[in-house]
Amino acid sequence: SWVDILRAMRVNLGEKGYDQVPQLSSSRRIDVNETMRVVRNPEGSKRAVLIGINYVGQQGELSGCHNDVLNIKEYLINVHGFEQRNMTVLMDDGGHREPTRANIEDA
Repeated sequence: SWVDILRAMRVNLGEKGYDQVPQLSSSRRIDVNETMRVVRNPEGSKRAVLIGINYVGQQGELSGCHNDVLNIKEYLINVHGFEQRNMTVLMDDGGHREPTRANIEDA
């Protein structure tokens, strides 16, 4: 379940000395105790929108969000068979489309 994954992530990060608290947010209501699936229907095109915001140059700048997106992208391609052409990456790194509201809604 999502709860199990978040708990495992917290343990893993804690063991490595990190104090981040992984969180889940969704624009739709989800049952966090339901089994997590990357793809509900494995037929047809698999699509992904990956957003990494480090708030570069701002107070409270984060680190690692860009790496997270790139790692998840590779995971989706290599483990779940996503095609790069069906993935949209938005990051505030100067090398990708910016994660603006308009770009997120367009994705």
